Amino acid sequence: MISDLIGTVLYKDGNTCTLNVHGIGFLVEVSRMTHEQLPGIGHEVHLYTHLAVREDNWRLVGFATADERQIFLDLLSVGGLGIKGALSVLGALGIDGLESAVFNGDWERIKQAPGVGTKLAQRIQLELSGQWENRPRKQSTQPASDTPRTEDDVVGGLMALGYSREEAESAARQVPAEGDLASRIRQALRTLDRH
Repeated sequence: MISDLIGTVLYKDGNTCTLNVHGIGFLVEVSRMTHEQLPGIGHEVHLYTHLAVREDNWRLVGFATADERQIFLDLLSVGGLGIKGALSVLGALGIDGLESAVFNGDWERIKQAPGVGTKLAQRIQLELSGQWENRPRKQSTQPASDTPRTEDDVVGGLMALGYSREEAESAARQVPAEGDLASRIRQALRTLDRH
């Protein structure tokens, strides 16, 4: 596994760069955020990387910070989201924007990323909110108000994930009214899994 590279920038364009590391040129895909932070050609850079190995394809993806790499890996764990989609979400929202959207249940904002539809945006918001329950929140990611979410929001979220209205309404009725929308949807999903 290649966890990071320190080398000289030989080439860079919109979504890739080539690094010379001791005479070996590594082609690295980068997010828009990382690309904006790359130094000029001929300068040294340190990239945190992820090597994705598929049957006939190896892809090296690089990031300016270890935190950005971790968020990318969290995005890859979402069903239906690959490398291209994860980079698209990071490029469109950035770390702070994605955290804010996830913590505030704002899947509409996630949907603004190119190639991300409604169902995938809702899945990203739901799955990452579960993974990030213990992640420290920045001040800007705190919800603006503690407005309780209605049962209709839970039903809508379940229907967006592919459940019928009848299944969604039945599961939503079994979930207590306390908590944020994402945790209530997770509880409803557990109820549906038991049936």
